[in-house]
Amino acid sequence: MKCPYCKFSENKVLDSRDSEGGLSVRRRRECLGCNRRFTTYERLEEICSMVIKKDNSRESF
Repeated sequence: MKCPYCKFSENKVLDSRDSEGGLSVRRRRECLGCNRRFTTYERLEEICSMVIKKDNSRESF
């Protein structure tokens, strides 16, 4: 995770809690480069898996 202010790639998580009824996680982070704080929201992304058949047709798994 890069800092949105200085683009430094190392940070530490200060606080973590469920958000949006448990559908996402809210994390409060502090950049180890510039010491500024920012918030991130992490959500699961549902990706539909596809199967490629012998005839090269595709079908949802």
